[in-house]
Amino acid sequence: MSTQKRILLVLASKNEVPFSLSDGAQSLYTISLNDIYVDVLISGIGAVPTIFNLCNVANNYHFIVNAGIAGSFNLDIPLGSVVLVSQDSLADYGIDSNGNFVQIDETQFSNPSQPLRYLTCPYVNRFNKVFPEVNGITLSTVSGSLERIRSLQEKWNADIETMESAAVFYYCLNRNIPFIGVRAISNYVETRNRNAWKVELAVKNLWNALPDIVNTIILNDF
Repeated sequence: MSTQKRILLVLASKNEVPFSLSDGAQSLYTISLNDIYVDVLISGIGAVPTIFNLCNVANNYHFIVNAGIAGSFNLDIPLGSVVLVSQDSLADYGIDSNGNFVQIDETQFSNPSQPLRYLTCPYVNRFNKVFPEVNGITLSTVSGSLERIRSLQEKWNADIETMESAAVFYYCLNRNIPFIGVRAISNYVETRNRNAWKVELAVKNLWNALPDIVNTIILNDF
């Protein structure tokens, strides 16, 4: 590889990788994408494992790509589509105020210098416009009931949900590390129906798109 840029792909699970990675406790791997070597961190599912494992290695990299699958609230996004996450929020960090959810940044406990909502990726416009931009929310529990889905849609008007993206956004923004969020849509956010999911298609399309993402990083200054 002619460039010295070091790129880290952060995925929650080996299930989001379409080829075999070695077994055991190892979480960091080196792979080749069209002859470009990048590292893959399997961070674990959820914001806390992601932050913990990311902070152990992130300073060694010039650019971080948070990749994986996602559920879509937006029925206009076909299953299997690859999207770029332009904004994300830690959407279930907050308090229950007599049955009404109040996100932590809306309370007296907020920290204006380190918000946990509306975390914006400043690099998304530098990438291939073939991939649509979406707004996301990050949750500690994926949605599977109509009541919860309606509540989230009313509160956030988001396109997708994940369990990790906002954690990566938060870390990279506070550490001034360039990053991008790339997700492939495996399912619609609806009453839980695992039989309707297209995980294999989403994973395949994600990894077909990643070489283009990586090439953009290599060819541009961030």
